[in-house]
Amino acid sequence: GSIMNGQAITFDFHNTLATCPEWFELEVRHLPSAFLRWWSVRDGRQLAPALLDEADARYRQLRHEIIEHGNELTAEACLEHVFAAMRLHVSADDVRSGVADLMRGALAGATPIPGAVATVREIHRAGVPIGIVSSAVYHPFLDWTLEAFGIQDAFSVVITSASAGFYKSRAELYVHAAELLGATPERMVHVGDSFRFDVAGASRAGMGTVWLRGDQSQPEDPSIQPDLILTTLVAAAPEILMVLRSRLPDEDVVRV
Repeated sequence: GSIMNGQAITFDFHNTLATCPEWFELEVRHLPSAFLRWWSVRDGRQLAPALLDEADARYRQLRHEIIEHGNELTAEACLEHVFAAMRLHVSADDVRSGVADLMRGALAGATPIPGAVATVREIHRAGVPIGIVSSAVYHPFLDWTLEAFGIQDAFSVVITSASAGFYKSRAELYVHAAELLGATPERMVHVGDSFRFDVAGASRAGMGTVWLRGDQSQPEDPSIQPDLILTTLVAAAPEILMVLRSRLPDEDVVRV
């Protein structure tokens, strides 16, 4: 049944469910220069290469500050911040359509992480509410990707730092996810590849954690122990569901 006693599972997106190098490059590094190229080509402007470099440098600085203080901005707001600092006059409409164009263009490169699609489907079939908790400046890209993978219907909520206003360095993002899922952090499990943002972040919110370690070696903080360490999501649903079940207090476990 779907009444899960406050239980739910959340997944990270990038390198947990999907990989998309071009999208990730835009997100973390080159959104301003890519936008300025799009804008100059469309309007037949000439922009000096040094200007593009400056825009990206300012963006990297802004992203670094956001990770530090944890208050997220959307892709559009980041660009508006960068261009204002450079005294570049770009209309809000142009920013919106340029970002959407660039992100749509990146979508073709999105591929599922091995085992991700089958694992999500199996957990969904088990009747567990599933959400995504991801640091991302452009929310629609996640919806488009899940739709392309054919698993959008499995997710009750998709939470990005852009839509929530918190970067993943803050436990509030996970608490927000629990609220939207109608679940209790202590009874939830988060699955992700980043020790710092997924395991440590979700642990701080009181959630159980599954670390998709890949070939990374050691946890960065030995005081934080994931409930389960996986090297692949292939055939991982039963193990993840077992971790979820282990978080129910004894009196809630139905004895047959």
